[in-house]
Amino acid sequence: MTTTMKTELFCLHCNRECLHTITYLGTYLKEVRCQECGTHIEMDRKKILETYTAEVIDRILTKPHRLTEEVRKDLSNFIKSFPIRIITKPLRVAKELMEVIKEDKD
Repeated sequence: MTTTMKTELFCLHCNRECLHTITYLGTYLKEVRCQECGTHIEMDRKKILETYTAEVIDRILTKPHRLTEEVRKDLSNFIKSFPIRIITKPLRVAKELMEVIKEDKD
């Protein structure tokens, strides 16, 4: 999932503090771009994808444990939400993968 946020940072090119856009791919920093001059620092795409892939595999492997914990904590809420989650989860995963693939092609 791609997330962007804006913040004030010191730009070495502008030599002053100005607005920057920070882009994350999942929880990993992808790019920092100055809004004044356009200078940007981009992280190595291959390394980001390797790390992101490892994170997805970890999420898949820990899902049974997380579901078991959820059942133990609140069975009634789990029973209510599970049918909808079974339908929407493949869509959410597909959307996330499309964002990663799109980021890789850009």
